[in-house]
Amino acid sequence: MIIIDLPTWFLSVLLAPFGLVLGSFGNVLIHRLPQEEDQDRNVVTKPSHCPSCKKPIRWFHNIPLLSWIALGGKCAFCGWRIPFRYPLVELLVGALLAGSVWILPFGTLIWLKGVLCGYALVVLFFTDLTEFMLPDVIQFPLIVLGILFTLPQLRWPEHLTTISTTGFEHLVVETFTNGLQPAPSWTLQGPITDWKASLIGAAVGYGVPAFLNQIYKWIRKTDGLGMGDFKMLAWLGAFWGWGAMLGILFGGALLGSLVGGALMVLRRASGQTMLPFGCALALATPVVVFFGPVLWSAYMGLMN
Repeated sequence: MIIIDLPTWFLSVLLAPFGLVLGSFGNVLIHRLPQEEDQDRNVVTKPSHCPSCKKPIRWFHNIPLLSWIALGGKCAFCGWRIPFRYPLVELLVGALLAGSVWILPFGTLIWLKGVLCGYALVVLFFTDLTEFMLPDVIQFPLIVLGILFTLPQLRWPEHLTTISTTGFEHLVVETFTNGLQPAPSWTLQGPITDWKASLIGAAVGYGVPAFLNQIYKWIRKTDGLGMGDFKMLAWLGAFWGWGAMLGILFGGALLGSLVGGALMVLRRASGQTMLPFGCALALATPVVVFFGPVLWSAYMGLMN
């Protein structure tokens, strides 16, 4: 049994700065991965620079959140206005890490998987929103990782971790379970995603929307979804299983329809306007993952 005897609030304070740094790197991914040239997509060795004047950014101008505030949201060299998306992404990822220890037990596989999924969703949301693109370099590794996350619970099914909660209480959780379990501010259990559910989720996540897109293309003579949407559903299926993936697909389609319908009523879009469906999938994912079983039970209760 591993004992993590650190108060939840202390873990939040400890993880928040790392979240801000990861958010800053997320902005690099969002800006560079959609670029056409190989050198422009380099996120490893190419130093940070202003997209407008191309000058390298000094370290004290690159402190997450604080530098944007100090510079008034502008480049220190050319005055180019830095989009609000930059501090927003940093704040979102900082909040993700700080808040993760309250709803997922820290030090467990499900905590790591939840944080990784949340981080990927933030990056993919903004790449799709700004460039209508869901990069393969992010999504293909996530499909593999989703399947690999099912393996530790096969090897160590009864390994336990004790974590501190509020006051002087402790919570004993399963270290390598691949499903939601109680945390300091979370009590609902979630279904375990085993290797079969993960493989089926990845296959169905790609296959079902591809089939539906072929039907749409046959009727409307144009694509209804992009290839990136198929891959996004594939890795979400690998992460959370085929049942959750179908819920995410339904929730994303519902949200996309509502947004598209509202834009058409306001005459801001037509039936041929392309919308970033990956954004809708990203917003639907946490709702389905955390509340999907409850929503499904409520729906079945209404049907009976």
